[in-house]
Amino acid sequence: MTNVFQFLTMNKIIPIFMAAVIGGGAFGLTINALQNAENGFAVNKQFSANVAQNANVSTTTNWKQKSPPVIQAASAVLTEVGGGGQSVVWAKNADKKSPIASLTKLMTAIIAAEFYKQNQNITITKQAVEQLDAAGFLRPGERLNLEELLKIMLVESSNDAAFALTEPMGGPNGFVGLMNLKARDLGLNRTYFFNPNGLDPEDAGSPPEQINLSTANDLVNLAKYIVSEHPEIMRILGEKKSAVYLNNGQFHHNIQSTNELLGQVPDIIGGKTGTTDRAGGCLLLIIRGKTPGTYLIGVVLNSPDKFADMEKIIENYGL
Repeated sequence: MTNVFQFLTMNKIIPIFMAAVIGGGAFGLTINALQNAENGFAVNKQFSANVAQNANVSTTTNWKQKSPPVIQAASAVLTEVGGGGQSVVWAKNADKKSPIASLTKLMTAIIAAEFYKQNQNITITKQAVEQLDAAGFLRPGERLNLEELLKIMLVESSNDAAFALTEPMGGPNGFVGLMNLKARDLGLNRTYFFNPNGLDPEDAGSPPEQINLSTANDLVNLAKYIVSEHPEIMRILGEKKSAVYLNNGQFHHNIQSTNELLGQVPDIIGGKTGTTDRAGGCLLLIIRGKTPGTYLIGVVLNSPDKFADMEKIIENYGL
């Protein structure tokens, strides 16, 4: 497994591997197999360095000591990134595994961006539009290019668009397998995916234990990777409003970000929201730092009011 994994990470698009994924037989990794194989995967040490382990509340000396913000979220973290490292400003249960709802779509975007051509066109299927969703306004037979589907998925948080992005690989099975391999590659060893959109199992038609999980600290490192390697995804995460077009240039619809704090808090560069019954409210923000060349990543998971909790955290540290 390790040799195959290392080969895949050096070659993002491998025709033989892609054929196997589409065929569905060569990449039938179960979550148990992934968990058992974790120690064999390479861990990205840069992303795991300086992350507080098993911390309820922690601070760094670079920030004024303040009373911890009182939030309702089950777990949260505010991490400063810059100068080749990262330091935890404040954290609450940041290594606790929690369902992550539509924060899942950050990894879906990474896999689509790394395995598809930039101008790839994707046809919307009936199965895609049958996903539990009130966003996207997609219809079977429509064709959109990769960027437009990424916008619909990340800005509107469309479950339909997330599913549609898996279909050039033959559907979600092989695609989600790649999501899990990428998580291991990035050292996100407490992160597991069962679907590409973050739906609760009962809404995705899956067994109850098959729910996407991560931690606040793992999500910080996922966001770090996006910032450093995927400016095209970062640009979309910072869009408050946009227009979507079909691949023939026809206007499709206007989209509005689900991130209520985007544009309200001036230093927010971008972010992603998520909410399901089992995950509660989830929010990830990327915020411009006080020192040039730095930025902060804030995450709240399992919150009854994700925006209020995040505001308390960032206001507490003068952001």
